[in-house]
Amino acid sequence: MPSFLFFLLMRRPLRSSWLARLLLLLLSLPAVAAAAGPYDTGLLWRLEKAGSPPAFLFGTVHVDDPRVTQLPEAVARRFDAAGEFTMEVIFDPAMLKVLAGRMLYTDGRDLPQVAGAELYGKTLAAAGDLGLPPEVLRLFRPWAVAMLLIMPRPQHGDVLDVMLMKRAQAQGKPVHQLETVDEQIALFENLPERDQLMMLRHTVDNLETARRGVREVVEAWLARDLAALARISDRADISDPEMRRFNERFRAELIDRRNLRMVERMQPRLAAGGFIAVGALHLHGPQGVLARLATLGYAVTREY
Repeated sequence: MPSFLFFLLMRRPLRSSWLARLLLLLLSLPAVAAAAGPYDTGLLWRLEKAGSPPAFLFGTVHVDDPRVTQLPEAVARRFDAAGEFTMEVIFDPAMLKVLAGRMLYTDGRDLPQVAGAELYGKTLAAAGDLGLPPEVLRLFRPWAVAMLLIMPRPQHGDVLDVMLMKRAQAQGKPVHQLETVDEQIALFENLPERDQLMMLRHTVDNLETARRGVREVVEAWLARDLAALARISDRADISDPEMRRFNERFRAELIDRRNLRMVERMQPRLAAGGFIAVGALHLHGPQGVLARLATLGYAVTREY
């Protein structure tokens, strides 16, 4: 399945919890499948380096499925014992306001004008269950609509990452972030408009396949199978060469480069012996966070 198809969710109106889900799925793009390796299975990893207390890295999936949000005892024990918590990005009202504003056209144009009648008509039909009236949907940029279409609908409350943030806050832990919302949204805003439209068209044409893939991702996560997550993300046959090239560029920006940034920024948090949570797809493979930490001298041990 194409990389960008693993990020969506939202219904009307634009409530902050749905915006949080949207951003989380923005940050959880899949990695490309790799050969069998030492980080193919496992969600909770112990990281040790001389001179620092042990730290823990947890791979999340950004949904509110109760099978996911009910922390396993092994994970809850390490989380509760940690002195601090770090996540990909902290969710607060100011951040969510920025996200909402950046998803919309502000230059006088709208989606029908940019996408054309045919693609907009398909988009409008595909978006029927989002609960967004046409007069609202038409204001969204193509990249934002593509993500809204695939997101699993909210069911029970907070997604796992937000639940962890609230648990840390309730325990009085300091909460840190590895990235900013500006860094993430800029990657989408800087996509050429033709690429945004190609993303939207591919999403509309493959909607059911993409939604089925999201469900399969949850099942693979529950099985703690990082290799399966990567296989699911990379299995689609994209016949259009231009789309394949876009997909590779997109993955390089939103996975490989983000992995480098995450590893660099988590160093102080690891030195403090904290508990860190990132999307599980960032853990897998030779370019993943775990492999990069191992090359920096960390002993990496699977705990769960």
